[in-house]
Amino acid sequence: MPLTHYDPTKSAPITSIVRLVVIVSTLALFVGSLMNAVLGFRDIAVLLALAAPLGISAWGFVHAGYNEAAMALVCCVLITVITLILALNPLGVHDIAVMAYGGIVLFGALLFSRKSFILITGLTVFAATAAFVYDLNGFSRSVIVQHSGWPQYLDFLMLIAVFAILGRAVAEKLFGSLSEAHSASSADKLTGLRNRSGFLMEASMRLRAAGIEGKSAVLVIADLDHFRRTNSIIGHQAADNILREGARRLAAEYGADLVARIGDDEFAVLRVVAHESHAQQFARTVHEALHFDHLGVTVRNAAGYARYPRDASGIESLMMTAESGVAAAKDQEEHRYAGPADRI
Repeated sequence: MPLTHYDPTKSAPITSIVRLVVIVSTLALFVGSLMNAVLGFRDIAVLLALAAPLGISAWGFVHAGYNEAAMALVCCVLITVITLILALNPLGVHDIAVMAYGGIVLFGALLFSRKSFILITGLTVFAATAAFVYDLNGFSRSVIVQHSGWPQYLDFLMLIAVFAILGRAVAEKLFGSLSEAHSASSADKLTGLRNRSGFLMEASMRLRAAGIEGKSAVLVIADLDHFRRTNSIIGHQAADNILREGARRLAAEYGADLVARIGDDEFAVLRVVAHESHAQQFARTVHEALHFDHLGVTVRNAAGYARYPRDASGIESLMMTAESGVAAAKDQEEHRYAGPADRI
């Protein structure tokens, strides 16, 4: 299985940024509610107080690993709050409040995926347009006559365009650099699969998501038989071709799963399942996928498997359990795949 597209919105730095955004936004809503209550703007105070719990609910998305959903919720809350404040504020559609729309667009440009960014920008422009039209037709609570007008609206659109274009250009460049760096550090150059470090990182995220969703997972590790001797006999180039063929077979058979080359002659396949009852059968299919003849060489392997969360609660311990299954399978004449269930 070749490396899938790296999503920077799910990386650890972005997660930290999103957490900070959620905290700061929620505190700002609380403080804004308190300040407006003291100043006598009760409608705005109530609005901000009602919006604050929605900001807190975004924390649940972050905790579950859904950073983009958390950012989208925060942005939608802020867009709604800003639009209603412009309608309720005695100053009408004034510059300071309108700048808040620009901040949302810039934030979205830097952190959202392309599709989500377009949606949030469209929603922001629609909400701002509604606020301007509402104010220009005299429906807002503005006490300042002709404070806003169509020239100001055109200035707003120009400002939004600048924020959107520059912010997105920077984000695309940074995301592209992050993706290239991630691929370089996580890919096995020979086979195109993930290497050991890339596998550990991705597997940890998948196991965490499986635990949250109440699912299980099965890890299978397959070790090619006598590969060092094969390497010496047929040469490095031919041996590399055997590894590529093994990787191709696994990628073709288990494209939806997490496949990696975790050692010189070791492959790993992690599958998230609703129930672990077919773990042994899954190990058998992986074992058989790496049972082939190539370039006149007969390739055989021993496979071990482990189940999450029954046999281990983390990827490191899960791999140790599967490795012990590999050792047990090497001692067997037939059915050379084994796991904890086979040794009870």
